[in-house]
Amino acid sequence: MSEILNNRYEVLSQIGIGGAGAIFTALDTFLGEKVAVKKIFLDDVDQIERLKRECFFLKTINHPNLVKAHEFFIENDQAYMVLEFIDGKSLDQIIHKNKHSMTLVGQLAIASQIARGIEVLNMGGIIHRDIKPQNIMFNTQTGEIKIVDLGTAKNLNNLLSSITATGAVVGTCSYMSPEQTKGQVTWTTDIFSLGVLLYQFFTWSDDSPFYTKSIYHTLKKIRHEEMIDICTLIDIGSITEKQQNAYEKISQILCKALQKDPDMRWENAGIMADMLNEIRQPLVNEAQQNPLKYRIETSRQISPRLRKELEQMRSEYTSIGSDS
Repeated sequence: MSEILNNRYEVLSQIGIGGAGAIFTALDTFLGEKVAVKKIFLDDVDQIERLKRECFFLKTINHPNLVKAHEFFIENDQAYMVLEFIDGKSLDQIIHKNKHSMTLVGQLAIASQIARGIEVLNMGGIIHRDIKPQNIMFNTQTGEIKIVDLGTAKNLNNLLSSITATGAVVGTCSYMSPEQTKGQVTWTTDIFSLGVLLYQFFTWSDDSPFYTKSIYHTLKKIRHEEMIDICTLIDIGSITEKQQNAYEKISQILCKALQKDPDMRWENAGIMADMLNEIRQPLVNEAQQNPLKYRIETSRQISPRLRKELEQMRSEYTSIGSDS
């Protein structure tokens, strides 16, 4: 007999599990629709309030680059968040299994969407804390990017104190900001992680540029090592002059995003989104058909109405210092 959660959601199958929780596909028996249900492993009582807040945010704010939340509930001392089901691929899958499957134009469009989603989160007072390719979903039918796994990241201090040398954990740590390695977060934490993710994406690398097989060395690299210019990793002889100019501008964006000092990074991810869109424009006319025929949307600036709503929500939240 199938498990029924909250007298409504019939669990169909488990599709993922990690240090922060497990995710299942389920049938919403009230609406007859397929949904995703996250079972979240709780660290402490304070985390429940943060999860409630973040579920409310995702339920209230309707943005194309953020996964939509439907409900948060606790059953049998377990926390659950019900989210929209996304039929697509993670950016991690695209990088590993479909390498070079899209043009630079497509990559820039995807990058701008990710940055825009992070801008919306941060403007609304939410810090994702776990930006990485596995948490970026790409709908190959609509061309939209969705940022997922908001609210499932563990308390940072607990995460760092319980790290084990497994590949999955090392991989997660390799996208952390320098301040996260010390158990702290800032308003530009997600921007650093975005810089790491985009560095990997634009160079089609298998791993984060900070990745090593050792937790200690990975954290040490994040804190102290500067990244080399991505232009040195690109085969210049195989690209056009316009593309070469684009990579140079991308490199400048990433250099600032990856500053060790949080105050030296971009003020917000929206600036990055706008700049990535500007870099993309001169390339559109010379873009070739994507090998996998992906339809990829570009991001749009936040409307004044949404901006006002986000600023109001952020003002109602407690300071991030007490939430880290």
